[in-house]
Amino acid sequence: MTTAASPSLQLLSFGPPQRRLAGMLHQPPAAAPVSGVVLCKPFGQEAIRSHRLYRVLAERLARAGHAVMRLDAYGTGDAMGDDADADLDGWAGDVLAADRELRAHTNVAHTAWFGLRLGGEVALRAARHAPATLQRIVVADLVIDGPGYLSHLRERHATSLAAAFSIARQPDPLARLRDPAAYRDEAVGFALPPALRSQLGAMSVASFAWPAAPKAIVAIADPNGRDGHDLAAVLRRGDVAAPRVRVLSVEHRSDWTRDSADNTALVPPDLLKALLDALGGPA
Repeated sequence: MTTAASPSLQLLSFGPPQRRLAGMLHQPPAAAPVSGVVLCKPFGQEAIRSHRLYRVLAERLARAGHAVMRLDAYGTGDAMGDDADADLDGWAGDVLAADRELRAHTNVAHTAWFGLRLGGEVALRAARHAPATLQRIVVADLVIDGPGYLSHLRERHATSLAAAFSIARQPDPLARLRDPAAYRDEAVGFALPPALRSQLGAMSVASFAWPAAPKAIVAIADPNGRDGHDLAAVLRRGDVAAPRVRVLSVEHRSDWTRDSADNTALVPPDLLKALLDALGGPA
């Protein structure tokens, strides 16, 4: 019985000495890769929750002939720094560095980027300085309303605290939500530094703009979720870039910020299929 070869996996460390980044490079098992894909992780607990999705997506894309980089941006995973260094613009620069590193290791002629939740915003920011080799960006459950996202993180943080102890905490974490100064600096175990809070506070449906590059953008959203409603509101504005944006509605009901796996799949099958089609198919 012949067993199909598995994709190779290589841990990379790259970037300047003061900002070393990490990447897991998945390469096809046989022929040279047909293209490259950089995977941009979401923020905090959402990165943990979506880890399995990213791993399965990378392996499936590699088996289909693509070289895939799972990026640990500065202050995350195996990269230098810690979560107090969270910065959307800094992470956008890390995506550009990861794209260069991927192309240097594989000699692919073009690349695509994918980002879930806040990872999608990071990819779109990086696209403001995108190389000509970037062919497409795929975003899923994109965070558009920054203040709304901050409110969601505060609520999830308080809910997690309230559920984490068998003895009732005093004061009640849920009651503390009435204090606008409470739970500003942490989100379900991850730091929310002032720079990141400021960047999120400036994000809104009204201010959102698609980048001028690349030539193709795919936006995947659950039509029943808040992010899907925000995306629909952006598209209704009729931006000049909107014709380049292909929207896919995928109902998967995932709560990416939940710190447990109850009630929703770690790898939503319909979302995985949509991502494979968007990242692995023709532009």
